[in-house]
Amino acid sequence: MPDQALTTEPSDPATSNGGGSLAPSEVKVAATEALLDVDGVGIRAPSLGEGALMWELARDAGGLDLNSPYAYMMAGRHFQSTCAIAEVYGKPAGFVMAYRIPSRPDVLFIWQVAVLPDFRGLGIAKRMFEHLLAREENAGVRTMEATVTRSNKASAALFAAFAKSRNAELDVRTGFTAADFPDGHGHESEDLYVIAPIADIT
Repeated sequence: MPDQALTTEPSDPATSNGGGSLAPSEVKVAATEALLDVDGVGIRAPSLGEGALMWELARDAGGLDLNSPYAYMMAGRHFQSTCAIAEVYGKPAGFVMAYRIPSRPDVLFIWQVAVLPDFRGLGIAKRMFEHLLAREENAGVRTMEATVTRSNKASAALFAAFAKSRNAELDVRTGFTAADFPDGHGHESEDLYVIAPIADIT
């Protein structure tokens, strides 16, 4: 997995929490330039303007609930530290969109993960997860969660394999039932996958 680098960017004092060790005018953000592995795969944080790219990747990967472009734009702008874009020799190949649950900041919730068909088989999704967890600003994460439909065998296998790679337990619980979705939507129920404890790989 590529080494990590952190940069600092100016922040609006009105949005600073003031409770950390950083100076009020600085906030840590994940690097938006990827360092390539030997197979050409690089993983980085999205830049502030790459929400549209994540939307395009979600559309082209297929099999995902495609959210509005605005949702990806807000994720790229507000959740850079928990989102990632994968590239293969500089060509966008996939993304993960995630966030830390405000009431439980030790939990990283994976909203969407996708890899384009041409780049599957390289372990890119797993490597994006590892990249997120290796970032300094995500050092407090101890649990990973995601919801998965029962027909999505690929995602179920991905999260099971990732749990095993981290020597963590995978607990599958009720997430959302079909009845939780709007009438006429026809959405499948979603199981909640809980992977814990997330520990550093030494």
